[in-house]
Amino acid sequence: MKQIALPFDELNPGRMDDCLIVTPANAIAFAALGNSSQWPGHCALLVGPARSGKTLMARYFAAQGGKVLDDADQISAEELFHQWNAAKNADEVLLLVSGHAPGEWNIELPDLRSRIGAAQLLEIGEPDDELVEQLLLKFLRDRGTSIGPEALAFVVRRIERSYQAVEELAKQANALALAEGSAITLPLVRRLIAA
Repeated sequence: MKQIALPFDELNPGRMDDCLIVTPANAIAFAALGNSSQWPGHCALLVGPARSGKTLMARYFAAQGGKVLDDADQISAEELFHQWNAAKNADEVLLLVSGHAPGEWNIELPDLRSRIGAAQLLEIGEPDDELVEQLLLKFLRDRGTSIGPEALAFVVRRIERSYQAVEELAKQANALALAEGSAITLPLVRRLIAA
């Protein structure tokens, strides 16, 4: 696992939100951002679940000089086609970001459909054990708290494999620990995961 500090002044100062944690769940997608010259048509689609770090990766890519269209599946086909052509004419590499696989997009223009079908697909998977652990530690650290090793191991083994579930558990564990004036212990996380 490596944690990469991304250079963004616009992110909340004093927080760890500008750190992207790279594990096998997202390593291939992240590495491909640095190899955009090899993308077919100089375009790629970055696809992944909510809260999976797509926006951080897109900001990193943009900081390296690439063009990014976030929520690309929500852009009209005509506008997306125009943006695609503009990037090509400017000799820019284009990253389209979406929470949905391209097969789920409603693309009416045949030319656009074929271009999207030929683009490099970069997929972020659901979090692996290492990413669950590191995200939970990060989310708790952001809230000024921590978790013991026994409680952490318990959570990693039993939590639903989604980015939102990890973030929600961190919020709930922190709130419960504060309300009870206790640390985030094994009994506390057992109660939350059993709930």
